[in-house]
Amino acid sequence: MALHPNIRVVRKEAHFFDLNYSKGIDWYRSMMPLSTADQVIVEKTPGYFTSAVAPKRVRELNPAMRIILIVRDPTQRTISDFTQVYYNKLEQNKTLPIFEKEAFFPDSELINPEYKPVRNSLYDLHMTNWLRYFSMEQILLVNGDVFRGNPINELRRVETFLGLAHKITNDQLIFNERKGFFCFRRTPRSRVKCLGSTKGRPHREIADDAVAKLRRNFRPHNVRFFGLVNRIFAW
Repeated sequence: MALHPNIRVVRKEAHFFDLNYSKGIDWYRSMMPLSTADQVIVEKTPGYFTSAVAPKRVRELNPAMRIILIVRDPTQRTISDFTQVYYNKLEQNKTLPIFEKEAFFPDSELINPEYKPVRNSLYDLHMTNWLRYFSMEQILLVNGDVFRGNPINELRRVETFLGLAHKITNDQLIFNERKGFFCFRRTPRSRVKCLGSTKGRPHREIADDAVAKLRRNFRPHNVRFFGLVNRIFAW
């Protein structure tokens, strides 16, 4: 989104509404980039979506806040999250987690909702909390699976949602064959920039039966989520 001339992006996750709330609003404002009257500031902290307290705090700051939420197949999101945890522990020389033992209760077909990669993928639970404080008119759902393969269409939806002219172009989005996702450049002569080295990393291999069990467990949660947002995704 930083490609748009009327969008200013906070460069790091602020975690104000979940972890850093006690630091106060002046601390939060100090993180904001300078902007003009015709620019929109976007702050990205994925942890807000799954926080029990963030929605209420956001509303107390600004009841008219607009929320952008990127969602993807929760099964793949869980495996991706597990992969990140796995490699973090590998780099720290810690005991490596086993997916089946973490994601499911012992000798059971049921997921363990206390396991963070699983809990964060139960979209219906978190969306229910957000809808206590915001209407769906204030929340834009971006399809992460579509965004990865064809970002321009989803970016145009974001521009429209924020009341901005369509300024981001296909020429600014460059597909990286090695990483498997799009990188970007501001102008035809600019250097191409990609996301961090951990993005696009191959997922850990998970047994087919474990993946199938995960999908079965997520299905009723997905259906409830579709009902909440009045939209069906291909999960």
